[in-house]
Amino acid sequence: MMLGGLLPSIGLEIPCSMYAIEVPLNVKGNPIKLDSIKGGVTVRVEGNIKSGLGGVNLRVIGYEQSADSSAFGRITLSQAVIDTTPLSRLELIKEMPPTFRCELIIDATLTIEKPPGGGGPLELLNTKPIRLLNDKLQSFPPQGSVFRLVEPVDFAPSSSPSQVVAQLLELSNTVTHNP
Repeated sequence: MMLGGLLPSIGLEIPCSMYAIEVPLNVKGNPIKLDSIKGGVTVRVEGNIKSGLGGVNLRVIGYEQSADSSAFGRITLSQAVIDTTPLSRLELIKEMPPTFRCELIIDATLTIEKPPGGGGPLELLNTKPIRLLNDKLQSFPPQGSVFRLVEPVDFAPSSSPSQVVAQLLELSNTVTHNP
């Protein structure tokens, strides 16, 4: 830990569970509400942020969440690319009491086991990264902290990135560190 023990050390890998309820998706014009979606994320501390009150850059090195739908089978969000995804950030924004702003940035695939209209599993890529934010974080790693989707995320086939087939409309994940 650094900055008086408030920030994690460079090189540290931090696994966390993630859980969200009532997650709205739109797939091929069909609204879907997932009762719950579960999984996790692992970040690695990559380097220091020297501006402001300080912080660290984080790289998402593992991500997956899935849910079961009676109509569409298993629906999974999973990490697509590690090397080209922008770094996530954990920044100290207030010293007393310590308050952090953490934004997780994730490139993801969306896999739908039984897509509307039939056919085999449908695998789509995000057209822009998923951005999950908590700007009132009291400690890091998080313990039961809610990270909200900054803006809806479109998904399209890799062969046709401008042809949006699905959209993740909202996602409020409760994130908890699992040592």
